[in-house]
Amino acid sequence: MRYTYGTSDIAANRLEEIAEFFNPFSIQFIGKYVQEPANSVIDLGCGPGFTTSMLSQALKCDKVYGMDSAPHFLKMAEERFPQFAFVEHDVTKTPFPVRADVMYSRFLLSHLRDVVNIINRWAGELLDGGTLIIEELEGIDTDVSVFQKYIKINIGLVASQGAELYIGKVLTDGVYQANVVCNEPFEIPVENYKAAAWFYPNTITIWEQEKYVLNNSTPRERKEISDELLRIKESRDTRKGSTWKIRKLILNRT
Repeated sequence: MRYTYGTSDIAANRLEEIAEFFNPFSIQFIGKYVQEPANSVIDLGCGPGFTTSMLSQALKCDKVYGMDSAPHFLKMAEERFPQFAFVEHDVTKTPFPVRADVMYSRFLLSHLRDVVNIINRWAGELLDGGTLIIEELEGIDTDVSVFQKYIKINIGLVASQGAELYIGKVLTDGVYQANVVCNEPFEIPVENYKAAAWFYPNTITIWEQEKYVLNNSTPRERKEISDELLRIKESRDTRKGSTWKIRKLILNRT
């Protein structure tokens, strides 16, 4: 699989900031539906390991695997979180080299195609009675002009790669070969400077490499967006000018 936003050190730092914000929400959500300590957990598309560490805390589990196909991310994860086992494997390919009674994925399916089929194959990799937990972006509502411009370009970029940024919408009506425990949207307001901090790195990295972006925006437009995002990031603007809609899906293999 391919990460739309790359696997560089800059991308890893961006993922760490995103994890710092969303991990507490994920811990609260997981705790609501998985009350017993897990014997084993797989973090699908673990990246640099920030969600892997979160899962160990949320599920009170020591046997945690991080699974990813990006060697650079895995190396970073192994150095930072040596207490977990990291496995190089493309999560779109089954069977998996390891199995567990809980599997988790967050903000991964927007990089992939045929996602409902992938989810059903993931569910088939669970141990009997196991649980699959998925959190995906369903939409971002914002009245901040530069955010709207940034998001529009990224929607097109992801679509040019055959995927869908707001993949959470697809999960709503998916037909799943497992028991659906939860399939609900959650809304999370985000402070402007934080959203800008997540958006800005992409404008100085992958935006200057991807043909779709280069063909559908001018250098001046890209610079204006990038400069404005940087300004908001550095301003520490705490107004909550965007609301992130997260689709949360839990399947149980009975």
